[in-house]
Amino acid sequence: MPVEVEPPELARLLDFPERPRVADWSLRAALTRYAQPQPERAARLLEVVRRAEGALHRHSKLLQRDGPAIWATVTEAPSSPTGSHADVTALLLATAEIDRLGEQLATWAVDRAGDRPDAELDEVVADVAHRLDAIGVPREERDGPPRRRG
Repeated sequence: MPVEVEPPELARLLDFPERPRVADWSLRAALTRYAQPQPERAARLLEVVRRAEGALHRHSKLLQRDGPAIWATVTEAPSSPTGSHADVTALLLATAEIDRLGEQLATWAVDRAGDRPDAELDEVVADVAHRLDAIGVPREERDGPPRRRG
């Protein structure tokens, strides 16, 4: 059973990949639809989502304990977070950028008549990857293709 995080806005942000959005589409669900014709772009976004999730998970006890104080620093939207929670604040600000893209992807997934959000996705992936690198969030280790037995 997951532990509650306060304030509710922080809890919503922490649930960014799975939270229902437009017509109950989550970021992950919309990304699955987006990946059908754009698997490379979707894979790049999924990598930053996983990096952010992993980093947030490592800070879960801190977020449970100091959630309101940390959220206050996030909502002030400092350009360069400082203080004892600077890295967590920077991580949450980067996550908020992915979260906003999630709204766009879910909207697109519901009604694909409009333009695909390719440019927005590329911009967010580049910016968030840079932010995660700056605060030391590790990249995923990629294994090569499976070896043949025999």
